[in-house]
Amino acid sequence: MTVASRPPSSRRISWDVVRVVAILFVVLGHVTGLASDIPGIEPYPVQVRLSFGTVTLLVLSGYFIGPTLRRGNAGRWFRARLARLLPAYLVAVVLVYTVTRFAVVRFNGGTHQDGLWGLLVAEPIMPEDRGPGALPAWHVPDLNDLVLHVLLLHEWNPDGWHRIDGSYWTLPVQVAAFACAALLWRAKLHRRVGAPVVLWAAMGLAAVAPLLGELISTLPGATGMNRAYLFAAGVAIWLWQQRRLPTVQLAGLLGAALVLQFFRSHAPALPVVLAFAVMLVAMCAAARGPDWDVPVLRSLRRPISWLAGISYCLYLVHQQLGYVLARALSEAGVSPWWLRLSLVLGAVVLLAWLLTVCVERPAYRALTRRPAVASPTESGGARSASVGGAT
Repeated sequence: MTVASRPPSSRRISWDVVRVVAILFVVLGHVTGLASDIPGIEPYPVQVRLSFGTVTLLVLSGYFIGPTLRRGNAGRWFRARLARLLPAYLVAVVLVYTVTRFAVVRFNGGTHQDGLWGLLVAEPIMPEDRGPGALPAWHVPDLNDLVLHVLLLHEWNPDGWHRIDGSYWTLPVQVAAFACAALLWRAKLHRRVGAPVVLWAAMGLAAVAPLLGELISTLPGATGMNRAYLFAAGVAIWLWQQRRLPTVQLAGLLGAALVLQFFRSHAPALPVVLAFAVMLVAMCAAARGPDWDVPVLRSLRRPISWLAGISYCLYLVHQQLGYVLARALSEAGVSPWWLRLSLVLGAVVLLAWLLTVCVERPAYRALTRRPAVASPTESGGARSASVGGAT
């Protein structure tokens, strides 16, 4: 009996490459750059400090709003976005909280109170005098921190010391952006005033967000207003790909995004913006140009696609857990820097894969399962192609 041949995948390697480059710079920037500034972690001789990876991923999220939202009902689309984001995030929050509570109390020279309540909730028992040579204490998250993160309200707390994981600022931003996109689509505002007007309005909102922060300091960050330009840039690239936005308009919008990013970036701001500009050009090439199916990338297609597929969960688990493991290895006397770095990277990649296959994908399938319908052949419909690499 002849086995039916598998249909060719519509997944484009170009988007996977963009995603992988972005997530690698995010992970390396936190694991080698920021980690070296944290007490108890031995610095690495090679450090990456170009923080353009996260903003690139947010532009990618904005780009994929277009081809996914236009397929159907805005409410169903928004629920699907939440089904993709929240289950893995909630599991990651609880995991990071638990591991941090377990390890950091010991790093600080303290002990937990008895029982599960003592481990997870109760105030740890700390010595009255930690000694003159003691390292600065790490923050031990408490129940209030956990509740705020679970409810996506952590950015409303102006004290960054109480973050369970420094990377999690993007989750409320993405949820807010997806909610706004769904509401704008349902209101058909893009048809009433035109998509360019909506995109420039988003740019303007991001520009004036610091002024609104003078009224309520946490408002721009907690609502995502100060990052609206990133999602607008992604949507602009998609509209340009669809020939619905002139090149001049795209250049203006991307230029405005680069200017805003310059003022939002920490030092070194100029190299960060230049790297971000390269990624924007790469996304434009991926959007309208041919797929990057060249021999070198073709030979690496499987690992690139695999890493792109776990990139979201890798983002969720790499930072705080990477810091905890790096310090534990430093205290255990693992002196070769390359060995410590390899162990940290290997551990977070493995954990990201487990979170993807055990939580993210099955939860998404379960939460978005729809009643069985007639097959395309029976109903006369055509099979829709998936957008590879969408988050």
